[in-house]
Amino acid sequence: MRFGSRAIFVILLVLVAAGCASAEMVMARYDPTQSSSTSQQLALPVALKWQYVANKFDNNAASPIVVNGTAYFACGDRVYAVDLETGSLKWRYPREQGLGGSVKCTPAYYKGAIYFGATDENLYCLDAETGTFRWAYRVRGAIRCPPVIVDNMIYVGADDESLYAIEAETGERRWVFTARDDIAMGIAVGSGMVVAASMDGNLYGIAQSTGKLRWIFRLPLAPTDSSPVITESIVVMAVGNNMYGLSTRSGQQKWHVTLPAEVAATPAAQGYDVYVPCKDKKIYAYLTNARQPIFKWTQPADLQATPMSSPVVAGDTVWVTGARGVVAAFAAQDGSLKWRYPISPSTVTTPNALYCDAASSPTIADGVLLVLTDDGVLHCFSPDAADQLPPKVYSVSPVSGSLMSPAPPIKISAVLYDVGSGVDFSTAAITLDGQPVETTVDLPTSTVSYVTPVGGAGKQAVYIKPDGLHYIAVSAKDYAGNSVVKEWYIITDSSLPPPRRVVAGEETGKQTKEPKTKPTEQPKPSTPPAGTETPPGPQPPGIEAPPPPPPPPSPGFEGPPAPQGPPSGAPRPF
Repeated sequence: MRFGSRAIFVILLVLVAAGCASAEMVMARYDPTQSSSTSQQLALPVALKWQYVANKFDNNAASPIVVNGTAYFACGDRVYAVDLETGSLKWRYPREQGLGGSVKCTPAYYKGAIYFGATDENLYCLDAETGTFRWAYRVRGAIRCPPVIVDNMIYVGADDESLYAIEAETGERRWVFTARDDIAMGIAVGSGMVVAASMDGNLYGIAQSTGKLRWIFRLPLAPTDSSPVITESIVVMAVGNNMYGLSTRSGQQKWHVTLPAEVAATPAAQGYDVYVPCKDKKIYAYLTNARQPIFKWTQPADLQATPMSSPVVAGDTVWVTGARGVVAAFAAQDGSLKWRYPISPSTVTTPNALYCDAASSPTIADGVLLVLTDDGVLHCFSPDAADQLPPKVYSVSPVSGSLMSPAPPIKISAVLYDVGSGVDFSTAAITLDGQPVETTVDLPTSTVSYVTPVGGAGKQAVYIKPDGLHYIAVSAKDYAGNSVVKEWYIITDSSLPPPRRVVAGEETGKQTKEPKTKPTEQPKPSTPPAGTETPPGPQPPGIEAPPPPPPPPSPGFEGPPAPQGPPSGAPRPF
């Protein structure tokens, strides 16, 4: 009986330890196999909890890691540690002047230390609690490959055509493998092998214990956008519009898939399910447990922005970031959209920018979502963050009080933005004189619109009648359920000329008939008559866009509160 109680106690300890481990992220893409998968499940919706402003760094591919309630991340020539609960700074390295190079890869944590490589050709080891320097290992080229740590051994590639195995606690080298070109993108470790993609267009299988070459697989081109992933003893490698499945131990090809578009970043894997971000702005899901992979979803997940990082599979949700600061969550089962949020650029590091990119993978750990954008801001989203403010409506068109012809086409539109949990565009609607109209949503610009039909092809033209006042309303909710209704009016007058439009029957594109010409105008005198003064000619007309307002206030940023009152101008496009 005593032995049984002790065994149960040990099992409970193991389960607790496993639960704690799953709540953290200690290296790039969560584990040595680089699966980019975690059992951590994040409840939706999430709302912005805090932001920490660091250094601006374009195309920053370094994701945050989370250990012991602390988020560690890199921006340019510095590494930061911030408190996960409050977003307050714990330390930064170096404290004063920056490094001699940039940190372009995700750090790693192991037994109280933080490890990262830099373009100054050094692999650094810092104390995780204080940020103090412990040691550095010098190689012969920039390090852009995220370190992978297994059993006290760091595996890292460098731009000196080499892959290194270095003891984590001592900084001593165990072995080095030399390829024919740089190992810059990333490596995966599993089944006793280290698999590395080199810029020479080869995929190398290397014995984990000795550093000896076991196999080589020739890729059709250099892997500039993705790196290998190991799942179910299979190496998954996507390059160009090809995706390969290879035996981890032998390098033998098991299957090959021609992707619908070029791969944009490293795939993510959860068991036999593989999720591939492509440059056509979509994420494709494959089932790989058969001889030849098949599509898992009937339709790909449409991010409506170019993916810039490896997706993260967290429980039953696939998270991905992309161009113009877009972060989205899709259901792993069918690819349906669950949440989408465009991040606005920082007024501190990028005061004149219209948008920022998110080139690093999202991090889901310890019950929060972390997104690091290229303007140097770390954003923390949480299911527990308070969101009591409704979305805001910007740039309504036509402007309230406009006098116009009732003839079509008349475009009614507005831009919606919500700083808390984001706008749920499935709830967006437009009404005209109290009647709902067919509303179109353009997610990349956060715009909702309706255009009165011009008729033709069996459809009836819609005139806004009778003459006089007509009322427009735009309504929407955010993901937290807060709702907004924006109302304004226009005045129609049938005596006014109708809007300019393309005549029905005219087609755009290549034409076989010569375009119509008009009579040649008589040239005007090049000099004015004597005794007259030439006035300065008018400047060519242009389109003056309304100035964008600053992005919504950043919760958690240490600075003066944002002024209250209605915003002016149009929000920045996303």
